[in-house]
Amino acid sequence: MNKLLVSFAISSLALLCSGCGDEITNINGPVDWQGPSVEWTSPMDAEVRGTIGLDVSVHDSSRVTEVRLYLDGREQDTLFTTPYRFEVVTDSLLDGVHLCEARAWDQYENLGISPVLRVNVANSIAQGPRLLWVPDSFQTIQAAINAATDYDTIRVRDGAYSETLNLFGKGIWMESEHGPTRCSIDAAGSWSAIYVPGSRATITIRGFWLRGGDVLLGLEEASVNVSNNVLWSDSTHGLLHTYYAGGSIANNLLHGSEYAAVIAYHWGEFSNNIIEHALEVALFNSAIYRNPLLHHYNAFWLNEMNYAGFSQETGEFEADPLIDLSSGRLLPGSPCIDTGDPGIHDLDGSRSDIGPFGGPLGYR
Repeated sequence: MNKLLVSFAISSLALLCSGCGDEITNINGPVDWQGPSVEWTSPMDAEVRGTIGLDVSVHDSSRVTEVRLYLDGREQDTLFTTPYRFEVVTDSLLDGVHLCEARAWDQYENLGISPVLRVNVANSIAQGPRLLWVPDSFQTIQAAINAATDYDTIRVRDGAYSETLNLFGKGIWMESEHGPTRCSIDAAGSWSAIYVPGSRATITIRGFWLRGGDVLLGLEEASVNVSNNVLWSDSTHGLLHTYYAGGSIANNLLHGSEYAAVIAYHWGEFSNNIIEHALEVALFNSAIYRNPLLHHYNAFWLNEMNYAGFSQETGEFEADPLIDLSSGRLLPGSPCIDTGDPGIHDLDGSRSDIGPFGGPLGYR
């Protein structure tokens, strides 16, 4: 009797399934069962101080909806759009190792978890100014910035660095070893190559070739000296943006972009610069009221407009600069040779040249 019942049940189930085969094969689960891949891209390979940036790379076949940072097991911050860079203020943390973890969710609520990142905080260690080498002691420039404190020097070896940097207001001197023709920073489509927020001490940025950002260099409420750099792009909104900032912007080459230099309330000088191939305006005054910027001894070439809100000042002219970037020099007959600010000099003692190879901070 039992065998008959079992046989009847199996036959009935087979008959039922044969009548609804289409419905069964059309039952689908989520399109994506896999969680996002989450990796740290700013390894902490030294002690850190002050405010630091932690970069996370998240990849998934579906849309990523949010990324969260956990510090010592506690949720710290949530980001919803790229780039996934968390800012962590370490001043309130005890010195020693702290554990960071990033978690990411996609649109199907699949979860991805990063490896644990060890961050060694050392805010209370007394020390004098240091020289930090990249990549000798730090794998990335941002890692060196994270480890730096006011008055440190970061020196970068020759090479191409794909990074977007935030100086977090640290009063550091950041320079390449041999100048902009041999050391580049590519933001690869991020908002900025270098962003400098409010600083307590003066910052120096010297000797880099910047490319690839929507704004290559952004200065906001900071005192920054910018010298001997090349800012180059034909597709960005602006190469240089300043907002309530100060300092000297001298001996740089700004090439391309819609607006080469967008200046809003800059207390300092803009001099000895070459500005060329701006698609809209080379030197744009974005201040509502009087702009305190002092500009003079700049060369302009093939810009749609040289000035908007500014006017031509002492020593400024329009001419082909005859610059050879491959060899790092001005060609014979260049109008930029010995025509810069007469108050400053090149390394050979002559009147300063205009452009990224002249001035007292030029490279030999």
